[in-house]
Amino acid sequence: MQKIKPIGHICCSTDMEVFVNEQTGRRAGKWIARHTTGLFIGAAFGVSLVAICLIYGKWRGKILKSSASEAKPDLNMEKYIFDIATSDGIKQVTVESSGECYSVSLENSFLGTMWQDPAHGMQWKTEDQPLQEHLWDISAALSEAFSRNGFPTILKGAYPEIIQTRWKTSETLEVILKPDADLVVFSTFLQDEVMNLVDFEEHLDLVVKKKEDNYFKIIGVN
Repeated sequence: MQKIKPIGHICCSTDMEVFVNEQTGRRAGKWIARHTTGLFIGAAFGVSLVAICLIYGKWRGKILKSSASEAKPDLNMEKYIFDIATSDGIKQVTVESSGECYSVSLENSFLGTMWQDPAHGMQWKTEDQPLQEHLWDISAALSEAFSRNGFPTILKGAYPEIIQTRWKTSETLEVILKPDADLVVFSTFLQDEVMNLVDFEEHLDLVVKKKEDNYFKIIGVN
């Protein structure tokens, strides 16, 4: 009788998967063994790179914060114009940047110069007696310059075309232009630029017009 030769073990799909996994595991183990040093160096490099990025990010954040803090002045406009009460009635004050100091005029009469003293909490100081009499009122007006109530101070200082401002309501400011100003041109320009001057969040309507003129333009802020 002829012997039947064994045909070997018949593998099912599960056995094949086990076999492949075992072979793959052996190959991976051999590859890791041959490249252990490289893997270790790569991992170390990756960890170092992440650490450097984190340190740089923190350092850059501190530098940017410091720079922003140092660069941000208490007052960043070149001119401020507002009214104060005096013994002779309401008078217009003009405060202009002059290097380290600010020159102050009352109704076109020069009063003197003033500056902020960092040794005394940035309080305003002056050595000019005519200015000393009004220093408190001027300081109070400047402290509100970037609020909604103080916005006329910014507008009149920024645009010589504006000769007067009047509050119609708490949210409506009438802006009066010089007679020779072009209302359409100025209103268009102001509408494009006004948000660069705004440092408050409340709503405000600017009613821009020329004196003794019924035509006006409304510019909404916020």
